[in-house]
Amino acid sequence: MSRVKVFIDVYYYKAALSGIRTYINELTLAATTHGSVNIEYVFSHDINKLSNNQFYLNSSNQLIRWLFQLNYFIWKQLILPFKLLLHRPDYLICPDYVSPILSFNTKKLTVIHDSLFWDYPKNYSFIWRKYFLTLINLGIDNKTQVITTSNYSKKNLLKVIKKTTLIDYVYQSFENVLDSKNNLESKLQLPESYILHIGSFEKRKDLITLVKAFHVLKKKESNNKIKLVLAGAQVVNGNKKMIKQINRYILNNDLENEIVLPNYITKEDAYQYYNNALMYVFPSVDEGFGIPIIESFSYSLPVICSDSPIFKEIGNDSVSYFKKGDFISLSKKIQTLIDSEDLRKDLSNKGKSQLNKFSRKKFIKGFENLIID
Repeated sequence: MSRVKVFIDVYYYKAALSGIRTYINELTLAATTHGSVNIEYVFSHDINKLSNNQFYLNSSNQLIRWLFQLNYFIWKQLILPFKLLLHRPDYLICPDYVSPILSFNTKKLTVIHDSLFWDYPKNYSFIWRKYFLTLINLGIDNKTQVITTSNYSKKNLLKVIKKTTLIDYVYQSFENVLDSKNNLESKLQLPESYILHIGSFEKRKDLITLVKAFHVLKKKESNNKIKLVLAGAQVVNGNKKMIKQINRYILNNDLENEIVLPNYITKEDAYQYYNNALMYVFPSVDEGFGIPIIESFSYSLPVICSDSPIFKEIGNDSVSYFKKGDFISLSKKIQTLIDSEDLRKDLSNKGKSQLNKFSRKKFIKGFENLIID
């Protein structure tokens, strides 16, 4: 019996931020460590080498960003089809929304993480959104299998993608491979006690609600030692609106010494931040999945999320929920966790149990079930 050959395109790792970057990394590791013996996986690039080249990674230079898009287009529509002719795989997995128009006899599995490009047009520049949606649609035909990250995203995508009804979801994974045995020497000056958020400063992340909730908490004297850490890329594709809004609020409310803004951080630094935090707060109004939830579970962190349906799907009863966009509701939830060590432990234990649903083995088996079927 001949092995099925699966080609995985990881080119976008060169410029991917946060969620998609983690997704590509986890997919690569899952295929490598838990892939079926009946499937041969071929990767377009070595992501370890791509990690060392950060020329395109969230550049503030618009010319560099568009240079990447030009190279990305050439890769997807010219070089990648040539690679398919060369390797002759049975399946192509594109984990970055876009597949090539030409795939010859290779069946395409395109990962579209969410419907945010369709649902929130005002969050993206007109030209960028039009360009990217065009690329997405060009890569989909009536035989393309679309994979998304949750049942919530599947329902949303069925409303906006008309070229195919082949849409299914596979939960992604996160496995913490860093632990105390690594003896990581951190040079970070971590606060004694802090609330954590890690992620890019996009409008839909609603970080301003978290900042306002934190301001309410700081009015209580017993919270005087608690800080807020907002780590992640502050300028996304040249957009500085959110960091400007947050900085303005910080200055207007004398929070300069209370909120830490370390900007984009490495996975090693993320380990230190997760490992020493009091709790993780995820105020986002919408996501396709919400990888920080399961990242937090892996570090035994209690988690507070907005009451968005996607978070309830991923977090179930392992998460404390607040009313989306309501900073008073959020401040009360945070205060309850601060005051109750028992509740923090309970959420932590439930989170570790919930994490079993998101293993690398289950991640790659989700793809392989679609391929083998």
